[in-house]
Amino acid sequence: MATEYTCITRKIEVHLHRHGDSDEAIQRYKDEFHIWDEINNNLYKVANRIISHCFFNDTYDYRLKLHSPRFQEIEKLLRNPKRNKLSGEDVKRLKAERKALDADFKKQRQAFLRGGVEEGTNKEQTSTYIVVSHEFIDIIPSEILTNLNKNIFSTYKKYRLDVEKGARTIPNYKKGIPVPISIKRSGELMLKKREDGSIYVRFPKGLEWDLFFGRDRSNNREIVERVLNGQYDVGISTIQETKNKKRFLLLVVKIPKESKNLNPNRVVGVDLGINIPLYAALNDNEYGGLGIGSREQFLKVRMRMAAQKRELQRNLRHTTNGGHGRAQKLQALDRLEGKERNWVHLQNHIFSKSIIEYALRNGAGVIQMERLAGFGRDKNEEVENEFKFILRYWSFFELQTMIEYKANAAGIEVRYIDPYHTSQTCSFCGHYEKGQRINQSTFVCKNPDCVKGKGKQHADGSYDGINADWNAARNIALSTTVVDKKKK
Repeated sequence: MATEYTCITRKIEVHLHRHGDSDEAIQRYKDEFHIWDEINNNLYKVANRIISHCFFNDTYDYRLKLHSPRFQEIEKLLRNPKRNKLSGEDVKRLKAERKALDADFKKQRQAFLRGGVEEGTNKEQTSTYIVVSHEFIDIIPSEILTNLNKNIFSTYKKYRLDVEKGARTIPNYKKGIPVPISIKRSGELMLKKREDGSIYVRFPKGLEWDLFFGRDRSNNREIVERVLNGQYDVGISTIQETKNKKRFLLLVVKIPKESKNLNPNRVVGVDLGINIPLYAALNDNEYGGLGIGSREQFLKVRMRMAAQKRELQRNLRHTTNGGHGRAQKLQALDRLEGKERNWVHLQNHIFSKSIIEYALRNGAGVIQMERLAGFGRDKNEEVENEFKFILRYWSFFELQTMIEYKANAAGIEVRYIDPYHTSQTCSFCGHYEKGQRINQSTFVCKNPDCVKGKGKQHADGSYDGINADWNAARNIALSTTVVDKKKK
């Protein structure tokens, strides 16, 4: 049985290796940088050639039909058989002739893709590689061309029907696209370690990119060490140059899924909320649960950052008139916005990790979440007032994505369910009625026969209610209306 993997991508800064301080080493460094610049500055042209030829290959037989007088004549006759006074036999004969012509066009298309050869195994993916290799093989190594061709062909194949229906256009690639490289070639790992402990990746044409881990808050060195000792596998990765001329290795790491004794019938439901960003509950437990995060913590940090941002904008308002030095003056604002985004990203990592740990502690084999389409919106697709602030600053989609890939790594199945009425339905008796969720924190079931969904009763006949977030999370855990994540 093949080992199951989950893939993660680690972003690691890389520097082109210097082979010393001699004149010869300095010249070699310049020559190698020239090689890199040639690849980086021409790769987008290759990408656009490939995607254009993918589209052309798709339409080749259509062009043959368009330029075939007989095929066009048959199409015109069959478009309105009655007006053209065609008998049943005539229609049958014309359809058979059209089918034969269509088969001949497909045969011509395959011969075209094979470079004019009628028989052979050359396919569409090979034909696009041949096109770009003739033009760019002296500038860009064949390994990079092959990887790029494979990636773009897969992308086009995925969106082919959408392009045909007019739902999207073919992609357009710009300068600076990631350079795809094989970290493992013919079974040999291109990640290497020198005697001094430094780690580098061997790049085509003899270039060596040194990995720079910095403060390594993401524990990237440990992951790379596990790749080197064979614990983790790798996939096709990329090196990308940013606008500020920094270069990063986007290393694709394949981590074997852990084999744990998890119960496939025990489900963790995860509710996304306002007062509490995440609340988890089990489908087979009538008490307990786990609340993760708080609105107060969120507001405290974000409002502080918002105040800093307003102050910066106020100070910059009169100093950024005109174009001279504007970019430099706005650097402080850019850094603050980056810091703000990084904080949300870190919180999502912490929250998603907590959900996985909760599922593992309870032996749950499944995590269920609500499909996000329409989250926080009313029946008119307008964002509700209570959701406006948090939806503006928080990425719930990123949070779900993190939960999904961490769950896959732990061997936990992730499902998405229809969010309809999960917050207004009693998780004990299943009764739905508007107004049962009294506020963001309290739920009281209005079914007179339900006891557990009301909470503690007071002498005056009123009830304390139950935790509304926990009730919603438990409904999600109990739900059987599994849907596609992207379904609208």
